[in-house]
Amino acid sequence: MEFGLENLEKLDLKQLRQLVALKENSKELTRLEGRRQRLKRELETTEHEIREFLGKYPEVREILAASGSISGRRLTPSGRRPRGWIQDQVLEVLRRSRQPLTPAEIRDHIAEQHPEEATKNLYLAIFQHLRRHDEFEKDDEGRWTVVR
Repeated sequence: MEFGLENLEKLDLKQLRQLVALKENSKELTRLEGRRQRLKRELETTEHEIREFLGKYPEVREILAASGSISGRRLTPSGRRPRGWIQDQVLEVLRRSRQPLTPAEIRDHIAEQHPEEATKNLYLAIFQHLRRHDEFEKDDEGRWTVVR
């Protein structure tokens, strides 16, 4: 049930008491919501580890692609990159590099390691990620580094 504060005057006394009781027990609700978030993160991490493991075996990719379970490019059911994949890859490339890199150079490094991800959108995803996160810094020549 969605509830906005503008609907507060529509509640009767019994409903107001229920709302107050819910508020008084909010520690339990907060604990449960926190647990839900932790479990979501744990599930995402586990799914990422499974994809990484399966991605090491070309025969698994071929079997899944042949069965129609996934596209031949990715191991996610939705056909999208796993959450956090771009961030992980960009960080890894920049940390291994001894010098700042352009988004195109970062894309080329990622495409070397993951040819199935070398799509038209990879450059744009990398560029947007670099611009949106404070952990990256751009120099005057348009090259990026990880802020240490």
